[in-house]
Formats: sequence, structure tokens, C-alpha cells
Amino acid sequence: TALTELGFTATALSTGTAPSAASIDNAVAAARGVDAVVVGTYNVTATGSQKTLVERLVATGVPVVAIAIRNPYDVAQLPDVRAYLATYSWTDVELRAAARVIAGSARPRGRLPVEVQRADDPTKALYPIGYGLTY
Repeated sequence: TALTELGFTATALSTGTAPSAASIDNAVAAARGVDAVVVGTYNVTATGSQKTLVERLVATGVPVVAIAIRNPYDVAQLPDVRAYLATYSWTDVELRAAARVIAGSARPRGRLPVEVQRADDPTKALYPIGYGLTY
């Protein structure tokens, strides 16, 4: 994985875009006892099971970093995730860039090209166009 290449001990576990209950259980079991979990999301609202996966991972108490690998809208559905990146794609270039940010060897920068609406009230913005954190 991109994190392994940066010196981290990491295990990749694929659950797909519509993880089954068994896949979610396996991911949660794998998350126990690790220092952190990095999970990619891809249109969480499509099936609901991705949201369940992330919620269950967060419930383990292990720090979770979520990466939106399609678009930034997933963040509105996952309010309990404390660290969130949007890469807009799943190619090696984007995933390696996300790994460098997680590792602290690159600084995140960028601004949202779209407005992300609140999940509980889509008439209100959670993050406006141009929002972004840089450090």
C-alpha cells in the first residue's frame, strides 16, 4: 500500500462499494488493536452499507481517517469522522498523495469546487464553495 511504502505497517482490506454484513464484521475485527484506520468512501449514499462500515469503524474507538475517493459529498453523511480528505479519484497518484498527507510528509491544500450540503438539511451548506483547510 502507499502507506507501507512510507514506512508504516499497513494491511489492505477491500470491502467494495457495497460491503456485506460479513465484510463489515471482518473490517471491524481487523480494526481492533491497530493504531488507526484509513477507509476510502465512494458515494456512501448509494447503498448505505458503506456508511454502516464507517460508523462501525468509528465506534471501535480507533482513530479513523476517511478518504472520499469519488467526490466530497460523503463527508456530510459521516459526521463522526474527525479526519477527512477528498481525493476525487482512486488512481495511484491520488492515493499516494493522500498517504503522504496522512504521514505528514505533505501538506494538504485545496479548495472545494462545489458546495457540500448538510445531510440533515440539504438547503444549508455544511461546507461552502472554496472551503478548505491548509496547514
